[in-house]
Amino acid sequence: MNETFADTSQTWIRIRGARHHNLQNLDVDIPKNAFVAITGVSGSGKSTLVFDVLHAETQRRYLNTFLPSSSMALLPTFRREKPQVDSMEGLSPTIAVEQGRFPSQTRSTVGTFTDIYDFLRLLFTRLGIPTCPSCRQPIQSLTLRQMTEALLRSPEGSRVMILAPLQPVPENKLGQLLTSLKRDGFMRVRWENQVHSLDPLPILPRRPQYALELVVDRVSVKPQASGRLAGSLELAARYGQGTVRAVWDSGESVTFSQLPICFHCGYRAEPPSMALFSFFHPKGMCPRCEGSGREPGPRSKKKVGKEDEPFWVQGPPCTACGGTRLNSRALSVHVANCSIATVNAMTVTELTHWLNTLMPLLHEEEILTRIRQEILPRLHALLSLGLDYLSLDRPIASLSSGETQRLRLAQQLAAPFSGAVYIFDEPSVGLHSQDMQRLMEVLRDLRRQGNTVLVVEHDVAVLQEADYVVELGPGAGPKGGRLVFAGTPQQLAQCAVSPTAQFLHEPAAAPIGRGQSPKRWTQFLKILGAKGHNLQNVTARFPLRALTCVTGVSGSGKSSLVVRTLYPALCHALGQASVPSLPYESIVGGEGLHRVLLMDQTSIGRLPKSVPATYCGVFDPLRSLFAALPEARARGYNPDRFSFNSPGGRCEHCRGDGRLRVEMLLLPDFYVTCPHCDGSRYEPETLSVRFKGLSIADVLRLSVTEAADVFRHVPAIHRKLQVMEDVGLGYLQLGQPSPTLSGGECQRLKLAKELARSAPKPTLYILDEPTTGLHPQDVARLTSILHRLVAKGHTVIVIEHDLQLVRSADYVVDMGPGAGPDGGRIVAEGPLNEVVQRFDTPTVRALRASTRWAFT
Repeated sequence: MNETFADTSQTWIRIRGARHHNLQNLDVDIPKNAFVAITGVSGSGKSTLVFDVLHAETQRRYLNTFLPSSSMALLPTFRREKPQVDSMEGLSPTIAVEQGRFPSQTRSTVGTFTDIYDFLRLLFTRLGIPTCPSCRQPIQSLTLRQMTEALLRSPEGSRVMILAPLQPVPENKLGQLLTSLKRDGFMRVRWENQVHSLDPLPILPRRPQYALELVVDRVSVKPQASGRLAGSLELAARYGQGTVRAVWDSGESVTFSQLPICFHCGYRAEPPSMALFSFFHPKGMCPRCEGSGREPGPRSKKKVGKEDEPFWVQGPPCTACGGTRLNSRALSVHVANCSIATVNAMTVTELTHWLNTLMPLLHEEEILTRIRQEILPRLHALLSLGLDYLSLDRPIASLSSGETQRLRLAQQLAAPFSGAVYIFDEPSVGLHSQDMQRLMEVLRDLRRQGNTVLVVEHDVAVLQEADYVVELGPGAGPKGGRLVFAGTPQQLAQCAVSPTAQFLHEPAAAPIGRGQSPKRWTQFLKILGAKGHNLQNVTARFPLRALTCVTGVSGSGKSSLVVRTLYPALCHALGQASVPSLPYESIVGGEGLHRVLLMDQTSIGRLPKSVPATYCGVFDPLRSLFAALPEARARGYNPDRFSFNSPGGRCEHCRGDGRLRVEMLLLPDFYVTCPHCDGSRYEPETLSVRFKGLSIADVLRLSVTEAADVFRHVPAIHRKLQVMEDVGLGYLQLGQPSPTLSGGECQRLKLAKELARSAPKPTLYILDEPTTGLHPQDVARLTSILHRLVAKGHTVIVIEHDLQLVRSADYVVDMGPGAGPDGGRIVAEGPLNEVVQRFDTPTVRALRASTRWAFT
């Protein structure tokens, strides 16, 4: 151990006897005020240690401080379950940034997620000036004092006539009105720009109705007349129902109103409110698209059993609001001649400049200052993470994984703590090697501010930058949960028993395989003229029967090109489900393909009853196997008896969920184990039927690897389990609820399901960062599987940053050179070996730096 961590003054978080999930009575010490990486193969217990033990126990103790010990009635509801651990010392408040999926609804935007849009709503509520949607004129209500101050700014000595516009009166009531005004002591009225005396009553030409103005006073403007002016304006506002007109001798006039009314067309503006600027609220949302910003109409819906329908499917912009999501009343309120939709469409850089250059009135200065104090730190956090090109109205569903990861980080950077433990779940996910230095600087800044930074990470670049590394393993599931190593990265590189250590050493040479063979392809799939989002009229080609990696910095347009243009275009060409596409001119070369499958990181199910066993088709043969056992046949049990989705064999108290939701009122809801079935999901009679001593609930608790061994002589089950193990999911429990799976695990489950089908016809597989959550050892296994697909005649296109997978590709399409408007072009393309030799891009430089390349 180096001198820093050998120092007796170093403080530690000490965990003793952790037995939660697969942790094997683990003892581990984690240094505080340090940058610590927790690593190990997938399923080794990293997340269990950091999130289910450390973070959960800190939360439990925090919540318990709010509950006096005498409140026994509240304990069952509010007390959190204690993790299975003997003791934990040196705990500090924890802030966890997990890889929870972003909301997929179309209303969620960068602005709403970061809370910046909420403060913009407040800005427009307090400082916004309504304008008439028809006349485009500002509508501003004034107080009597503001009216007086405006008139006193006129040249001294000028004479002004104070008028009260009256409501139109019909001809048969004109005489009655004039008599009443004369009785009230008024001497003159104005009609069609002519002043008429009320003594005697004027005789006016016949009209259906008359719009008169009552002459309240004629005043010479000077400071001494301010009291008289104010009194006259008050009287005029009373007779004019809040409206006052001032006319100078020169003929110029100005109209004031205590009400927000357009003087030209009578439009009455609604007083600005927070709800008016919300596209989640009926008061502010566009009535046609209901706040989605998209044209309503028939949409492609996900069919039962189909997982290839992406969650980002959207129609064209709404014709009523132009995609702004708001109604005309909300859009008619302006600040500095900009509507909230205009401001919401600004990039982070543009919005920062706009806020800093706003020139408020004197009485508005404090309001603007407070709002700036909330918005600017959030914008600066986005700027520091390289997200300057994002606009606030950008839908969350359209962001790449790297952008979403940095958006999560920005939330914490906007208002950092000191003395806390920040926990990040793979912060490098979706980040190009060029972006990693920015990420490392952000994490170091958090540490310099007196915090402890814990990252669950596999990326070698992150491990090398850490102050301290804790590795769990050596395997996954029951073979993991032990401390393999704890020390500095330099010490880890020398650890002979560490699965990670070998990847810290620079490889002697890149593996010579398909990726560097001199093979030339003659058949290509081509997408021409892609112009969606930031794509710059891109024409890209992808060789058939090859593994192609689409690379480039985060935000360079990879997902826009492959997921949102190529995939829907090919779906349409092959007659699959209609999926809206970003603009493109044509697609050619797909005639030899029979199907296209998108395997992104969207969830495979939102309910706890969705589990890997059901998704991958293992559960049906399992239930049939249990129903065929002698004991089950003797009782007349059919396969439905062993389903936790159907009444009969399941626990009816929890309806087969195995847990119950506890509503926490002012706190987030959470789940507790069902006390009737103890989490097994089934009734005791169902559990009494056993195969090799295991009940159906015991089988669901098995990991994929364990189940493959138990059912090795049942081909219908073993084959599917073996495929799941091949894609690196051997550590997953068969009955693990799908909402607890990471995006990378969901994607690999989709891949396993397709591999188990063993499609005989040529298929295009599109994968979006499949290495998410994978240890380098698991990446090697995944790469082998992808090449097996290619060997069977299929085509694989992978959006990826992981250099280990990129090095094994046949073909590379590199996008850039930058992000946002600086990207959207293909900067390098060709067989991997040629790309490395011929081009100089951020990706190529990262490849060269990661290995001593062996040219062939």
